[in-house]
Amino acid sequence: MGMHSFQSQGIMGSWMLVWILCTTVILMPVCLHGAISVRFKTGRPLYVALGQTLVLEAIFEKGPDDKIDMVTWDRKRGRDNVRLSHGNRISLEKGDALLRVTDVAEEDFAVYKVTVTDSNGYQQDDSIEVRKIVEPLKASIMRVLECVVGNRSMTQWDSPQFSWLVDDVAVTNQTALLEDGSRLDISEVKGVNYTCIIKSSLGTVTTHYQIPEESQTCCKGLVAVGAIALIAVTICVSWLIVKKKKEKKEGAGRENQALSPMTTQPNSTN
Repeated sequence: MGMHSFQSQGIMGSWMLVWILCTTVILMPVCLHGAISVRFKTGRPLYVALGQTLVLEAIFEKGPDDKIDMVTWDRKRGRDNVRLSHGNRISLEKGDALLRVTDVAEEDFAVYKVTVTDSNGYQQDDSIEVRKIVEPLKASIMRVLECVVGNRSMTQWDSPQFSWLVDDVAVTNQTALLEDGSRLDISEVKGVNYTCIIKSSLGTVTTHYQIPEESQTCCKGLVAVGAIALIAVTICVSWLIVKKKKEKKEGAGRENQALSPMTTQPNSTN
């Protein structure tokens, strides 16, 4: 009985050893090299306009001994799944890690998948959706004042709080305040004297900025030129009116002189 039990345990131990060896052989490539990972460089979803160029770049993370055997790109739109390759508008660069599509058309708005295969046959993939931009981009030119805090090397537990005054009036227009409030768009709040107040656990700091005199002089000069032009126009109109009245009066006098010789005196009778 004891001998039979010992033999059974030996057989079970042999099977366990075989299972461990098989598992080790199967997982050995992963243990030696590790899994290759892939991800897109840009955020998602990605927007692009019709007729522009689409660039998708994949980043591969692998060990020094890992080898990439193949990289493929697929585009899925609805039920259509297309394997991408070099063509008229499509090019693969940087060892097939970068996909470039020129003159983007409607069919190019889809889900793109990149798949990487290593020398052991293991595959990893990542996908990104490319959408068409609906509203065109809007650009504007801003004149911005930035309040910069010195002594940034000093560690503090809180973040500075910024507030602005324009001609001694607090700025409440939130659209004029940019980022964390440290920048002010002065095209939204016009004035001459700008004040930035910074409060934190390190204390309170105030700094001032005044619009240069050149800008004010320029504005005043434009007003002066406008006033002079208006006065000149008024003088010209008045002179024309006076001249017209004078010519009319002189014309009436000439008519009276022309009529006087035709007046006859009555003949006297002897």
